[in-house]
Amino acid sequence: MTQPFRFAHISDIHLPTFIRDCTPPTAFLNKRFFSALSWFGNRQRIHGKEVTDHLIADCLKSAPDHILVTGDLTNLSLAGEYERASQWLHSLGNTDQVSAIPGNHDLLLDTPAAQSGLTSYDPFMQGNYGGATALFPFAKRKNDIVFIGLSTAIETPLGWCSGRLGQGQRERLRTLLDEAGRDNLCRIVALHHPPAGPQKPNGGLDDFEDFTRIIADCGAELILHGHTHQSSIYALQGPQEPVPVLGVPSLSVRPHKGHHPAGCWHEYTIERQDEHWQIMLDVHRYSGLERPPVRIAQAIVKPA
Repeated sequence: MTQPFRFAHISDIHLPTFIRDCTPPTAFLNKRFFSALSWFGNRQRIHGKEVTDHLIADCLKSAPDHILVTGDLTNLSLAGEYERASQWLHSLGNTDQVSAIPGNHDLLLDTPAAQSGLTSYDPFMQGNYGGATALFPFAKRKNDIVFIGLSTAIETPLGWCSGRLGQGQRERLRTLLDEAGRDNLCRIVALHHPPAGPQKPNGGLDDFEDFTRIIADCGAELILHGHTHQSSIYALQGPQEPVPVLGVPSLSVRPHKGHHPAGCWHEYTIERQDEHWQIMLDVHRYSGLERPPVRIAQAIVKPA
């Protein structure tokens, strides 16, 4: 039996965007104009910084061994947003304690300015395992756990919010999964878009079938994602048995706003017992500023 390893999974933070961020005006002669209308017209009332702050205080108080952030820190991919997102990531812990990957809102437009802004996440997207030279996928080993971070962030047409890994990432993912499997590590794969379950029209993972084949060949112990703003659990078939795929809701949703559940974060506890990995899940859901989050315990038992 090994020491239990605890980590937090949070996603879809959607930190506030302000009118002062919206410069220059020429930056809105594209799909960003309609995303800005959505944010300032409705979504800013759904996502609350007070919810985020309350849940993060709860998360940090629990002192997890690691924090995993699966994208959508921003809304419009503007310079001011990236600066605040970087500061927010640093507030969670140092780069050894925190891993992050981008979501579709973090690369709403694939422009030089957006790519430059996204580099502010780079310290949290670095690996220490597998010798990969490319940024994605990165692999960060913590004890007998390895977090494999993928990017599905791509620019999409107006009205779309889909994602894609691409052939290069998929090939490197296969290599990392094989290597970590030989090292008998607990492999946790993180990506923003869901690779299992119903694929939202114009909003799913374009190459999920290719991803599915990689998992079928190589396996993994756990796959985590955001994007849907919903709690979900599915499975992909591994070489021997199914691999659980779990989605976490948005961290910042206010109660009774929109069609999504109130903000929450997921706490995982992983422990090797003989020849098996035991993975426990606790859901911490926002219940108001004057009350601690509601904690709901679940269990996932996964063979090693």
